[in-house]
Amino acid sequence: MRRKKLPKNKHKGIFIYCNKCCKYFSWTTKTEKNGVIEPNCGESGKGYSTCKHKESLKYKARVHVPGTVKGTTSKTLFAQSYDEAVIEAIEFANKFKAEIFNTDDRRAEPKSSRIYLLAAEAKFVDYLADIDVPEHKKKNRSKDNIENHIRSLKYFNKVLAKMKIDTRLLPVDRINDSHVGYFHKYLISEFGNRSYNKHMGYLKFFFKWIIENYHPNLKNPFIVQNKIVTNNKETITAEEFNNLLKDITPENGIFISPTAKSKFKRNFYAPFLKEGFLLALHTGGRREEVVGLKWNMIRERNNKPTYIEFSNLKVERIKKEEGQKTVAPKIVPITKGLLEILLDLGYNEKNGLDEYIICPDRTKYSKKTLMEKLSKGFSHYYKQLDTGRNLQFKCLRKTFLTYLEQVAKGDTKLLSSHASDKVLQKHYIDERIVSKAVQEVHIFG
Repeated sequence: MRRKKLPKNKHKGIFIYCNKCCKYFSWTTKTEKNGVIEPNCGESGKGYSTCKHKESLKYKARVHVPGTVKGTTSKTLFAQSYDEAVIEAIEFANKFKAEIFNTDDRRAEPKSSRIYLLAAEAKFVDYLADIDVPEHKKKNRSKDNIENHIRSLKYFNKVLAKMKIDTRLLPVDRINDSHVGYFHKYLISEFGNRSYNKHMGYLKFFFKWIIENYHPNLKNPFIVQNKIVTNNKETITAEEFNNLLKDITPENGIFISPTAKSKFKRNFYAPFLKEGFLLALHTGGRREEVVGLKWNMIRERNNKPTYIEFSNLKVERIKKEEGQKTVAPKIVPITKGLLEILLDLGYNEKNGLDEYIICPDRTKYSKKTLMEKLSKGFSHYYKQLDTGRNLQFKCLRKTFLTYLEQVAKGDTKLLSSHASDKVLQKHYIDERIVSKAVQEVHIFG
């Protein structure tokens, strides 16, 4: 990613804002008697050209509010280049002035008005962020969700740029199968089937929004057939898991890239990996749920720990976008195996504490870092077992649900919070193990 710059005679009202040091830049270089100078970074105090946070630099447009002395309104622009930023800034200024001077006679933007791709993308990103969206239609999308949409749009723009197509001058009603074909070819060459479906789906949603707001009679060219995704339902065996735990040492965590010219070295070891893997296997929790487990989530009956109750974060995010405020908590039964683990981790001393079960000191690791450590650590250590299989961290959840299904006999969804048995059977239950009847849930028992 190139560092954003401003020309000497920049368009009025355009600035560069750094989300990292929270500083506005109205210029990036000046020529004086002593040579070329540049402004200083608000974080390091060094020159602007030394800033390491290129992704945090955003173009912003600022417009004066009529009737005030110093009143202004601003907008973060979607543009990645100065030329694109100028176009967006002009559109923003015109729209703002139209609203100011036509307060008593505001008219909705014509549904059939022509809009160009880059401008449409900028408006779409505002829509995703609930900007100028009526209160009852706001979705409160997560930052990650919005970034996923933006990433797919950037890929599409990249493909068009490679074909010498200017997104600033391409009307959205001129986008056709040829453009979709370029995108299709790029996704096929760069990604697997799952990612192909995801990125094509985001463009389909974007074009659906265009149709609803600008061209109601247009057909959506991004309605394509999804690629077949093979669901890996493999579970981990007792021997593999035990060997995996034995393999978790700082020495075995070292990884040296065989392809990097500089022999890139990294250590995937973390002191909480063993406990994290054990809790994931015996609770069926996703990464986010495992790192969020606290002692006060454990519920007792007759003075005996019986189950863990915690928020089903994945379902909550989905329901939130649908406008539903409350979601039933997720229930995880405390099996014999899980009880042994909790006791080893200090349940008798820490019962009821508002403290994380793994890595209670969160000053060194953020939640996101902990999640990455678990998934990447699992992949690294499992590869060292050389089993001929390519299992990932999520196989621990599949293993737990497979054993749980043997006892629950169709009621597993009530505990795992899946919408239906169909979803559960398709993604998580390993038929190889279901055939082995057991009397109680004890992983590898």
